[in-house]
Amino acid sequence: MKKPRAPDLTNEILQSVLDTLDGWKGKLTWDLFLDEIEKVVGHRYSRFTFAEYPQIANAFTLKKEGLRGTFKPPASEPRDEKVRAALEQVDRYKAKVERLEAENQLLLEQFVTWAHNAERKGVTTMMLNAPLPKPPRDKSKGVK
Repeated sequence: MKKPRAPDLTNEILQSVLDTLDGWKGKLTWDLFLDEIEKVVGHRYSRFTFAEYPQIANAFTLKKEGLRGTFKPPASEPRDEKVRAALEQVDRYKAKVERLEAENQLLLEQFVTWAHNAERKGVTTMMLNAPLPKPPRDKSKGVK
């Protein structure tokens, strides 16, 4: 019997996946990650589905590299629940910043490639900065 297909990734699901990665602690494998995503989202996705999304694939690789060889014995945790929650939130935000900086670097590299290729094809900066054409708002495609 065929398993039901998980729904396509929406922006909300994509953000949930990235947030889960940002807050990840401990050993990170695709199986463990997919199990956690199934708990969070309610659907089972495959590793190959996530590989199609560069944001997820890059974030996973970055997190895995960040966790590799960084085992530290657990430090004493504060007793106050609010302080613990704040420290966990700080860790999540630090991971998110690292992921977004890596993503930004990839976009900058892509921009340099595009700029170089555009220059080779004779596209000027003025042509690239030209405003987009305005959509025909006054014309209706309905009944005349």
